[in-house]
Amino acid sequence: MRGRLIRRALPVLLLGLLMSMAAPISALASGGGGCGRAVTDDDGNQIRISDFCFGPTILRIDPGETVTWLNLDAAPHTVLGANATWGGFDSVRRNGGEVSYRFVRNGVYPYVCTIHVGMIGAVVVGDGQGPGTAATTTTAAGPVTLADAPEARSIAATFGGNPADPSAGPWLIAYGVGVGSALLIVAAIAWIHRRRIT
Repeated sequence: MRGRLIRRALPVLLLGLLMSMAAPISALASGGGGCGRAVTDDDGNQIRISDFCFGPTILRIDPGETVTWLNLDAAPHTVLGANATWGGFDSVRRNGGEVSYRFVRNGVYPYVCTIHVGMIGAVVVGDGQGPGTAATTTTAAGPVTLADAPEARSIAATFGGNPADPSAGPWLIAYGVGVGSALLIVAAIAWIHRRRIT
């Protein structure tokens, strides 16, 4: 009787293990700028990326100012304007990487991290009214331009690893091994269960 109970409980325990492995990844990004904290609103020239949050969530600046995103997380992030009208898909290096953009016109410029769902923010330039709205098409002349030579790497290089940076991508490898192992265990249990039925 006890052995039968253990055999019946094993799939449930394994499903729980799989869910616990996935839960931290999905919970890392949610509302309030990515981490579930309250939305913050401030002025200045820097947005810090920390704990999967853009901080402040809303940054207010004057026209012509440059904003720098500083990544303090161990994971890469991106800064991409609404409808991909500014910013880029290149990742901002983890642990101190940064990217800067200069905002020329009044308007509201929402942006996201394309890697982590829920990481959102906005730059409000001037009074927030004017031609620099989310629908404006960006050209090399503005309304938003890359301010410095980027220290960003492409997402492919980050996820695939970079021989010059041996620390690039180990978290992805570890996650892949963990998920692969869990799937292998589930497949083995299903095979054993099917074999017992036939």
